[in-house]
Amino acid sequence: MSCPLFFVVARVVGSDGSLEKWKERLVALCAVSATEPLGNSYYWGHDLSASSPDTLWGLEGYTHPAGFFLGHTSTDVFKREMRLADEQKLLKTAQGIGSPDYDLHHYDLAGGWLKREDDPGKDSRDSAVAVLHFWAVEEGGREEVVRSLEGFGKAQRGREVGEGELQSCAVLREVMDRSLATLWLRAKTQEHLKSHLETQEYKALLATLQPLTVRTETHLSQVFNGHIDQPPTGTEA
Repeated sequence: MSCPLFFVVARVVGSDGSLEKWKERLVALCAVSATEPLGNSYYWGHDLSASSPDTLWGLEGYTHPAGFFLGHTSTDVFKREMRLADEQKLLKTAQGIGSPDYDLHHYDLAGGWLKREDDPGKDSRDSAVAVLHFWAVEEGGREEVVRSLEGFGKAQRGREVGEGELQSCAVLREVMDRSLATLWLRAKTQEHLKSHLETQEYKALLATLQPLTVRTETHLSQVFNGHIDQPPTGTEA
């Protein structure tokens, strides 16, 4: 029996002015991730809010949770780059792998998609991403939130590929926080992404979710490196 794809949405709060150094650290991390047998996605960008210019957002995907817990984090490259990040004091409040500046959520893929084969920009490394968190009023009510997000994703997937259509629309179910569901959106540009958040379809989704949720968060980022939804190593045609 196969398990759903496992994802980590990572928010890394960098120290003031650390963004360019973080980009350097992520060159090697993205490269080694692409060679890992359980790797699926490793996609990184920087926060677009004026208040958090040195905050990073990443999507890490694996065909099994072991790819994250026992694979990527145990590589020599990961250990070296994290050591350099500590030496360069790239985290805002405290250095080290246990720092609160590493804010991670762990998920199973509940629905949606990460890329479309008919999208000429499906492997773009400069897309814009929205991370949309929804906390259900009750833990047992999360599945209704997930179903609404899945319905939104199916409607978007039914559209023909166009200049401004979504490149990704993944529905994620948090493993540890059983009240949290996340919608992960990707578009070609920041303008395209923001326009999707102003559509009647998205506003209708928010209206549907309003009585089902106690809290929501929206985070926008600009991608600068990585890969997304790649086939397992050794299976490429």
